[in-house]
Amino acid sequence: MDGTLVVGIDGTESSRAALRWAVSRANATRGAVELVHVIDDEWTTISARMIEELGNDSRRLLEGEAAYARSLAPDLVIRTRSTRGEPMQTLIAASSAAEMVVVGTHKTGFINGKIFGSRSLRLAASARTPVAIIPQGMPRAGRGIVVGVDDSPAGRQAIRFAAHEAERTRETLTLLRAFTIPESVAASEDVRRELLQHGEELAGAALSDAVTLATATAPGVDLKARSVRRPTAEALVEAAATATLLVVGSSRQEEGDNAMVGSVSHDVLINLTGPAVVVHARDSQE
Repeated sequence: MDGTLVVGIDGTESSRAALRWAVSRANATRGAVELVHVIDDEWTTISARMIEELGNDSRRLLEGEAAYARSLAPDLVIRTRSTRGEPMQTLIAASSAAEMVVVGTHKTGFINGKIFGSRSLRLAASARTPVAIIPQGMPRAGRGIVVGVDDSPAGRQAIRFAAHEAERTRETLTLLRAFTIPESVAASEDVRRELLQHGEELAGAALSDAVTLATATAPGVDLKARSVRRPTAEALVEAAATATLLVVGSSRQEEGDNAMVGSVSHDVLINLTGPAVVVHARDSQE
């Protein structure tokens, strides 16, 4: 991976928000940005003349967005690519040689536009590198980086990623572990109390391990660790509203065209309140 952030461009304010975030991060890390606009394959059913016009429109869009990016960071390396194909598959393929893929989302929480519709959940599931999803309206005030803590390889990789980001940005890193007992569980009050106590003990042990891992990854980072008694996705969405970044680990559910993000990541992404990065386990750990 060459330090390039691939940004999906579709001409909406959502993709402009993603572009601003990517430019800021790449400029700080001395990386590069590649703007990618994909002309959907369905257009192959129309005339060659129309395809040519769509190609010209795509190149003009990229030129305008590249000019905007250079106005934000004049010295940043910015590349553009107009291509035809299936949009999400194109970005998934691009992820293999990139540090990160960045896309935008509109204010309701669902990824915006035809290119970044619900299919973008497949991007988050299948990309070979972290995927950043940036809500429309960025930048906004926020402090600290929050990472969801679980016991999976993807969760551990998310902690490593978040610790590096906190070290780089000098932000406080909050390790967040949520747990609850579903209301549907039929049990007496005494049993429920015991289950909650057990959940608290497990959360404490998980947070202790997470602190050890984060400290080993970034020894100087300012750490906070907390557990909350509520559904995991709900707790993470709330935390994202006031953080500069939310990091979630997502174990892959199947592979290829059937890939899906885990249930918690899914619920977080469709209700997103702030910038988030989805991280998978390294292939050797999966």
